[in-house]
Amino acid sequence: MTDYALNDRGSLDVVTENFYDAEIMRVFGGLSAGRAQSWDGMATLVPEPDNPFDPRTVSVRVGENKVAHLPSEDAHRYWHPLARVIASGYKPVVPLHLEAELLRQDGQAEVAARAVIDIAPPDLLFPLNTAPAQAAVLPQGSSIKVLDEQDFAEYLHSIVPASGEGRVILTLEVNKVRNSHGVTVDTVDVLYERKQVGRLSTQMSQQFIPIINHAFEHDLLTAVWGTIRGSSFEVSMTLQAARAAEVPAQWFTELPNDVPELLPDAEEFEVPPAYVAVESDRGRNARKWRRGFSAAHPETPASASGSSSAAARGFAARLRGDAGRTEAPRAATATALDDAAPVRGGGSPTGAAPVPERTGEVQSGAPAPGGAVSRLVSGLRPVVTALLVLTVVLVLLGIIMLGVEPLVTTLVLIVAVATGFMAMYLHRTL
Repeated sequence: MTDYALNDRGSLDVVTENFYDAEIMRVFGGLSAGRAQSWDGMATLVPEPDNPFDPRTVSVRVGENKVAHLPSEDAHRYWHPLARVIASGYKPVVPLHLEAELLRQDGQAEVAARAVIDIAPPDLLFPLNTAPAQAAVLPQGSSIKVLDEQDFAEYLHSIVPASGEGRVILTLEVNKVRNSHGVTVDTVDVLYERKQVGRLSTQMSQQFIPIINHAFEHDLLTAVWGTIRGSSFEVSMTLQAARAAEVPAQWFTELPNDVPELLPDAEEFEVPPAYVAVESDRGRNARKWRRGFSAAHPETPASASGSSSAAARGFAARLRGDAGRTEAPRAATATALDDAAPVRGGGSPTGAAPVPERTGEVQSGAPAPGGAVSRLVSGLRPVVTALLVLTVVLVLLGIIMLGVEPLVTTLVLIVAVATGFMAMYLHRTL
C-alpha cells in the first residue's frame, strides 16, 4: 500500500505510558537503564474498528511495532479523514518523535516514553485541489509570504473555503522580468491550477530556481504546499516549502509526488479490521495495561458496548490460551526487560535465585493460588451451615417467647434476621 503523507503543520501528543514497553524497546534496538534516547522517523496511523477496548482506537505504528495510540478524543476527531485515506487505497503516515528511557520501579524494569506526531488539525489535512500528475512535491518547511496576491484577489476569493482558511497545492515556475533598473532577472511565479496567484521575492526566488530547473530537466513541475486565508475584505497566501539547503538528497533522486488523489468526501468510509495485540496483552503487565487503557479511554460509544464486551470476553479467553506461548522475537524483548530488573535477595546475580514475575509462573514447591482458594471455600462452608442452624433456632425461640416476653422476642428475631442475611451473603459469595 502506497504511503500518503498527511499534512504535518502541527503537533499532537500521543499515549505511550503503561502500554507499549516491549514494542518501543524493539524500535530502539534496546535501551540502557537511566539514559534517555530519542528516535525520529515516519509512523503509520492505523484505525482499529475491531479493538476490544475501544472501537474508535487509532494506533501509531513503526513498521510492525505498535508504539502509541491517539488520545480518545483525538482519535474520534481524526477517524473520518484517516478512513478516507485508507478507503482510497493509501497508508496514512506522519513524522514521529519518540523519546524513551529504561527505569527501575517497584522491582521491575519499565520503559518511560513520550511520543509526538506532526499533524495538522483534521479540517486542514487535505488540500482543496490535487497536485498535478507530472509534478514533484517539495517537503514542507517554514512559511514564505507570497507577494502581489492582491493583484489576483478576485480569483483568490473564489478559492477561499467557507471556514476562511484552507490548504492548497501550488506550482512554481521560473519567469524573466525586468526590474525597476531596467535589468532582466529571474523570478518565481506562484500558480494555482495553472493560473498565476502571486510571486516570490527576488531573493527568495534564487533559493528555489535550482530546484525548479532540476525537476524541469526530468519533465516535471515543482509543487509545494500552501495556505490561503481570507474574508470578504482581504485575502493572503503563504507557501510552506523546504529551501534548497533543507531538501534531502533523496528527494532529488526520487522526485516524489506524495499527495495522490483521494476518493470524494462522503459521510462514512469502511475501515478494515486492523487490531493487533501487543506484548503487554499477555505479559506480566497485562492488568496494569488494562487499567491504563480504561483510564485513557473513559468514554466508549454506547452503540458499540455490546460488541465491545463480547470482543473483550473473547480477547480474555485468547489471553488465557496464549499464557504459555510466546513468539521468539517477543520473548527476546521480554527477556531484555527482565534482565534489566534488579536481582532480589542480595548477593551477586549468579548466586541469587531469580524471582518469577510473569503472569501464571509459580515457584517450584510453592502452593498454587487455586489450592489456597479451594481450602478457604471449604473452611467457610461449615460457618454458613452453623449460621443457618442458628437462624432456625432463634426463630423457634422467638415464637416460643412471643406470649411471654415481647421485648425478648423482638431482640431474638432481630438477631435471627441478621444471622440469616449473613448466611445468605456468604453462600452467594462462595
